[in-house]
Amino acid sequence: MNSETNWVVVWAVPTQELEMPCWLMVRHKERGWELPGGLMIENETYDIAALRELYEESGLLGIATNFETDLVKDGVVVRVIVDEEPQPYGWDSNDEKILEVGWCVDIPADLYWGEEEIQKIINHDWSASSSLSS
Repeated sequence: MNSETNWVVVWAVPTQELEMPCWLMVRHKERGWELPGGLMIENETYDIAALRELYEESGLLGIATNFETDLVKDGVVVRVIVDEEPQPYGWDSNDEKILEVGWCVDIPADLYWGEEEIQKIINHDWSASSSLSS
């Protein structure tokens, strides 16, 4: 599962599908809003790296279900379902580089990546991606 990719992006969504789809984002103190993620540690698999990054940046636990290597340049996006009901307000992170964590229903304005990249992940058909479940 670990090829030349050395960083992961977490696409964290609630376990329960909602009328209005939402996903988790973090507000980095220098870069603004972005998806959780970061560099993989040596010998770490996509799913473990994604779950570690999600926990470090948001304090949430989840289950990694799928991954996709073609959504972001030189990285892998891991879909993680979180058994947490989305709330309309953000919360603090234990990571000193993260100012706020929150559920999004719209792409935030103060965005590190381009809107097109986030929209590509929002529109992605995860049922066609590689599965992490056994």
